[in-house]
Amino acid sequence: MTTQKVNETLTQVGPGTPMGQLLREYWLPVMRSERLAERGGAPVPVELLGEKYVLFRADDGTVGCFAEACPHRGASLTLARNEDCALRCVYHGWKFHVSGEVLETPSEPEEDGPRFAERVKLLHHPVTEAGGIIWVWLGGTGRKPAAFPEFPFTKVPAENVFATVALVDCNWVQGLEADIDSAHVSLLHETEARNGPLRDLLDDTAPRDEIDPQPYGLRFAAVRSLSSGDTLARVKPFAMPWYTVVPELPNGDRLWHAWIPVNDHQTIMWYLWWNDDQPVDPSYFSEQFGLDLDNLNPDNIREGYTRENGWGQNREAMRAGTSFSGIRGLVLQDVAVQESMGPIVDRTMENPGKSDRGIVRTRRYLLDALKAHAAGETPPGLGLDADYSTVRSAVIVVPEGEDWRAATAP
Repeated sequence: MTTQKVNETLTQVGPGTPMGQLLREYWLPVMRSERLAERGGAPVPVELLGEKYVLFRADDGTVGCFAEACPHRGASLTLARNEDCALRCVYHGWKFHVSGEVLETPSEPEEDGPRFAERVKLLHHPVTEAGGIIWVWLGGTGRKPAAFPEFPFTKVPAENVFATVALVDCNWVQGLEADIDSAHVSLLHETEARNGPLRDLLDDTAPRDEIDPQPYGLRFAAVRSLSSGDTLARVKPFAMPWYTVVPELPNGDRLWHAWIPVNDHQTIMWYLWWNDDQPVDPSYFSEQFGLDLDNLNPDNIREGYTRENGWGQNREAMRAGTSFSGIRGLVLQDVAVQESMGPIVDRTMENPGKSDRGIVRTRRYLLDALKAHAAGETPPGLGLDADYSTVRSAVIVVPEGEDWRAATAP
């Protein structure tokens, strides 16, 4: 059972909170690059870790990230003109280059303009693009950013990646823990497992978690006994601080998840598929994951399904035995159960069992990371030995009694 103090420590991410300070050390995948495709287009507001920012693409294609509030009087820079690789606030015309340099302050006397502009501090943050994603580092103006996490999908052709996003109304830890929870796959997702490539998971609904520490975080193996007598190990890495990679589908597609805190009560959920060797075909997995490709909004794949309409749950399908959960597809099923817990689940009321070993270990790992960060140590996943290109999942079948580790590299 988790205490209220520990629950607050894990879930609170705003400025000045221990977890918020730790998470600001890592790069955040914020939005799909295509959402900000237009050069010189309107700035896009985004909230991250309880603070508000604007992202914009300059005329030269560079992406900038500023605090939303203009440093003059606090007007929103979402209203700003995007001109000459800079944002110009429409309130008093102050102009800020994409690099963060204050170029003009026309409301000030002409003779004071250049000197005055040099004294203005604009809060801006490093940005990079990789894998079709815009990433931001919020560790502090003037500090050297952490090394960028070069996941395998950031190095493959664009057609080998299919990225989607949704805004989930719950705390980020609920999303992360749902990903680490291996037992729910053969229960919540029972119908999809039975009718797809995960049917072997129904042989054993009580998998055993085996956990190995890695320089980037933890590596989990959900070990199941198959009806054939063999042992199935589904290996899923957890990379600090909010990433997992789901074991690959038979065609080689892998699913990368990230759970980025908007604030304490909302999360940016990433569902990104990639294939090392061939273009991703969304139709291959769309039915199982409940994605209507003809009407899909990749920036909000849960669009139209909320608590108010029961996430589209169909009780008739449940009674007829055609759907265990009554909710269409894996994505909405995950969203529904996470949001159903409330904005921040009360972990003091839990009764964890053996199937929750991975979740308990992850909480302890995050708490240890907080202690290390507070002590001035390098947070886990940011050391020189942390190679995010090795963060890969695996599906391994071995004869009963053999160790699955012998069949895969860390």
